[in-house]
Amino acid sequence: MQFTEMQELALWKAIADAANERITTRPKGGANLRTEIDDSMIALYETTGADRVKLKLHEQEVGTLSLTFTKPKQGVEMRVTDTKKLVEWLRTTDEGADVLSTIICGIKLQEAIVNAATDYGFLPDGCAMVEVNEPKHYKGTMLKVDGLKVARAMAGELPSAVAGLLGMGEVE
Repeated sequence: MQFTEMQELALWKAIADAANERITTRPKGGANLRTEIDDSMIALYETTGADRVKLKLHEQEVGTLSLTFTKPKQGVEMRVTDTKKLVEWLRTTDEGADVLSTIICGIKLQEAIVNAATDYGFLPDGCAMVEVNEPKHYKGTMLKVDGLKVARAMAGELPSAVAGLLGMGEVE
């Protein structure tokens, strides 16, 4: 079956919306397939130390699911401890004005202020240097799936149009 570009766009959008409801890591309605799998990955890591699994369909490897982690942090960094004092410093000092001028839209404000002040070498009023010792911790999962491998593994069970969308062309 041949699709017009508009029909193909509509089809892809419908497929993407349906897939996103099942695989998004931050579902609107609570848990979904992805969050359940992520929870089981965390449990697997906590009990066995395994941080990745191979994804198989009909005994054929089609991808991997792996945990991702933050990098450990150790040292000293500036943190905002009194927002009112920080705002006063920004408004009343030349250094504060310099920091404000470097902030770009779209960046979290306090992080941007601390980063800019650090770059200038200032410790603004309302900020303090705090000891940081955060070990690596679970950040999320990374899902990698090869559409062509899925299509091949499921070839006898997928309608040819779906297999074609996965990159195999028409499948008998």
